[in-house]
Amino acid sequence: MPLSLKPQRCVALAALLLGACASQSESLAPTITSALPSGETVSKLPPPGGYQLTDADLELDCRKLTGRMAVRIVQIRDFQTRRQTTALSRGIQSATTPVFGGTSVGADPDGRYARDRAQLEAYNKRLEEKKCPSFDLEAELNPAAKDPPRTRLVKQP
Repeated sequence: MPLSLKPQRCVALAALLLGACASQSESLAPTITSALPSGETVSKLPPPGGYQLTDADLELDCRKLTGRMAVRIVQIRDFQTRRQTTALSRGIQSATTPVFGGTSVGADPDGRYARDRAQLEAYNKRLEEKKCPSFDLEAELNPAAKDPPRTRLVKQP
């Protein structure tokens, strides 16, 4: 007599096995260290002093710094009101990545936001050092802000 499983039973069995495998071994514990194209890790928080400008960052002129900041502000502006992934989906991703492979990108949105925010603050400080118009980050990162990011005038002594 051939063994016949209905599709629902197969899915339930696969989920059960996946859950059992993920909970059995420390070696299968999810680690969020997947490398991004730039060589950084997703869960890497900014260093204690904030984001450290690279040599390439230091060479950027006012226009390029402002453009990069405007794009990043729009990307993370509504982070506090809109989570990029739910806890359930992050949990599933963390459990399945060691088993099936893949990337952990997106599994740590809080860490990514902290890094992006630190980078924005460092860029803004660099704009001020160069006597360029800078951003009011608190106002620009407010989820209620709908207009494109605008720089504020340079204060003349």
